[in-house]
Amino acid sequence: MRLDILFVADVRFEGGTSTALAVEIRAAARTGIKTGLLAVKGPLLRHPYPMHPDLRALLDGGATERIDPDTKVDADLVLVHHPAIMSNRFTRRTGIRTERLIMVLHHPMVDRRGKLQYDLARIVSNCHWAYGVKVWLAPVSAVVRDALPRRLPAGAELLPENWTNLIDLDDWPRRPDGPPHNPAVIGRHARPDKLKWPSRAADALRIYPADAARYSIRILGGGPFLSELYGPLPANWEILPFAWAGIPGFLQGLDFYVYYHNDSWSEAFGRTILEALAVGLVTILPAHFQPLFGDAAVYAAPRDVERVIGKFIADAEAYARQSALAREFVARHHSAELFPQRLERLFNISKPRDAAAVRASMIQPLPIRQVLFASSNGIGMGHLAQQMAVAQRLPRGLKPVFATMSYAMKIATDEGYHAHFLTHHRGIDAAPEDWNDVLAEELFDLISHLRPAVFAYDATAVFDGVVAALAMDPNLFSIWVRRPMWRESHRLFLEMADAFDAVIEPGELAGEFDHGPTSEVRDKALLVPPVLLLEPSQRLDRAAARNFLEIPDGMTVVALQLGSGSNFDMRGVRNGVLKALLDRPDTLVLDIRSPIRADFESDEPVGQRHRIVELFPSFRYSRAFDAAVVAPGYNTFHENILGAVPTLFVPNESDEMDLQLNRARWAELGGLGLLMRRDHDLPHVDRFIEQLLDPSEREGMAARCDAIPWTNGADVIANYIEDHARIVRTDWDITKDS
Repeated sequence: MRLDILFVADVRFEGGTSTALAVEIRAAARTGIKTGLLAVKGPLLRHPYPMHPDLRALLDGGATERIDPDTKVDADLVLVHHPAIMSNRFTRRTGIRTERLIMVLHHPMVDRRGKLQYDLARIVSNCHWAYGVKVWLAPVSAVVRDALPRRLPAGAELLPENWTNLIDLDDWPRRPDGPPHNPAVIGRHARPDKLKWPSRAADALRIYPADAARYSIRILGGGPFLSELYGPLPANWEILPFAWAGIPGFLQGLDFYVYYHNDSWSEAFGRTILEALAVGLVTILPAHFQPLFGDAAVYAAPRDVERVIGKFIADAEAYARQSALAREFVARHHSAELFPQRLERLFNISKPRDAAAVRASMIQPLPIRQVLFASSNGIGMGHLAQQMAVAQRLPRGLKPVFATMSYAMKIATDEGYHAHFLTHHRGIDAAPEDWNDVLAEELFDLISHLRPAVFAYDATAVFDGVVAALAMDPNLFSIWVRRPMWRESHRLFLEMADAFDAVIEPGELAGEFDHGPTSEVRDKALLVPPVLLLEPSQRLDRAAARNFLEIPDGMTVVALQLGSGSNFDMRGVRNGVLKALLDRPDTLVLDIRSPIRADFESDEPVGQRHRIVELFPSFRYSRAFDAAVVAPGYNTFHENILGAVPTLFVPNESDEMDLQLNRARWAELGGLGLLMRRDHDLPHVDRFIEQLLDPSEREGMAARCDAIPWTNGADVIANYIEDHARIVRTDWDITKDS
């Protein structure tokens, strides 16, 4: 493959590095320059961040091409964004060849207190090993340039001009004309990091005054750390979580952009400042930013900020002049339209071809990559069903293979997936220590044979054999998908998180009722929306579902689904519910049995209106149901709530299970379902069934469920797997691997 530019970056960066990269990719695409993007997992980020949404949108839209490390690429220019991603050597060889390599230095080599931020000589050496050419260093600002040593490492040269951040002005409409509001709106936007804030509380209160009559303070990128820094926060501070989207709208609602940071922090450039200037905000900064932004901003010590703001509030013409200066500065020095000129001036890259034709020529199939989905046995089918939800959303080029301890493995093979059965030690009465040794060997053999790009493990329990197998191949990217609502007895598994590269936690509608062990470590996991195998819109319509199930006209259909019964005897509940339902002459019961139930002995219906069926996935036919009585396992609970099926929840309260009772309580208190407990409420089953089948009760439950907003977390997990199936790793030092 021939490219004009290959961009190399850690695509998970949240802030200015990714935003600046996205602008360059977009500007190149508009010019007709053919580019690709190679993703690197660098050592700087430990949290399992997803790809920056701007970069994913560019890949999905065809502005650039995703590059697999094995793809043979000849690039006129390789642009590596951020030095930290080359702190270690690539852990695998790539097929990249180039004559020119630019390392864009997005961060100073030393901070304001002289502390070393990265080893430039090591980075240059690692670049040389990866690409075999001289490394041109491209500082993003004078701040970064001035922090470089006078004598550069061997094999490195300094570009004659700075690689300044660029911005698409069309994406940043001007603030509406007019004077500041009353009270004046002061704001800032930055990653939620203590270093992005003033060191002293007194300075913070001078910069962002607590006088609610005169000032409204809006902070995008705040969090609990602010209270840790400064104590109780002023009432006029509006704290908003960090976000990628909606920034232009946030800035347009401000009058003043005021940004000061920790004394030890060296801001390499200040991407968020550039965005504020592009909108035309009067921007107030500490004096050390003046070499970067000149007369586009106003500079003041913290004690003088309020006085400066007061001057602009009192003089509308001065405010308008400063606003115009800000916008003009960005247009003159930082417009994305300058990127092609930079490429031509520095590298003689100038190809004004038809951009659409270039994009069309870039579409090439990526190498096939295997994804190994492994899961524990579970009591139900939830882990395997959740993995299938992700697998069916993977793009072409990623091939799912399953290794599971679930006796429901057939549901995967029926869908055409390759599957391998792993025996659980309870199934063969084996000693756990011996079984774990065998499990490690079996998984390692699978990994060696399949050579998967990603290992995705879905379970609560993490077995020693899984950890041992992963340790044998540290270059394999591993994910632990770990659902919430844990019991305290499961806490010991939390320490296994370090065996995986990423922990992903699917969302829980009843999350506010989850105070289990995982709630304490959510800052170390990627949180995604609830996961469903089928989305509500993918179900058969009511007429088609009833026709498939051969439901007679006029019957009230109730689905009964109480789990496998493997660890919590539901026979009494089933018998009581059946009698209460069948005592009503217009009711038909679909008794949906688990394919992995404990008792496979033949079971006869108790009447003509009682049907015993195996139906997977039963949610596909749920529009045929007028109501349901189910155990609130993760999958069934979220299906019935999001599918607006009026439901009586009967939790499985075994110590082995997650906190099904908490889910059901949340639904009951929110008017989204009813709760009946086996050991507390069974004598009153008739009353529960009467309430469930009351038409007004069902209508209210369904309406409240329908109003819940939701997106499928399976899409997010599938995207995450795709983005990490084609990465180069530098997050660990291969030279020290034994």
